[in-house]
Amino acid sequence: MLAPSVIVLEYICPLLGCIVANIMFAAPLQSVRHAISVGTLGSLNPTPWAFMTGNCIGWVTYSYLINNLFLLLANAPGLILSVWLNMAAAKLQYSDRISHNM
Repeated sequence: MLAPSVIVLEYICPLLGCIVANIMFAAPLQSVRHAISVGTLGSLNPTPWAFMTGNCIGWVTYSYLINNLFLLLANAPGLILSVWLNMAAAKLQYSDRISHNM
């Protein structure tokens, strides 16, 4: 049987970290959905999403190398979400540029 301190330190705390990380990665969702519905980025800055992608690629790779499921669960959804955010930002930037040129 595992000691309570082992359960807390090796399972509960990493799981809470996964939850907090996923909440943090989901933070820009509402703003992007609004920008998509309006059809323009407006004052929304997509630069952090590129860094978010690089960060998540690094952590997912590291989690694979050290075989840590909690790191993977914390960053794999962020990687998928950041790719979607970057694609949405590219689409909106392209539509902004097209509408300004016409």
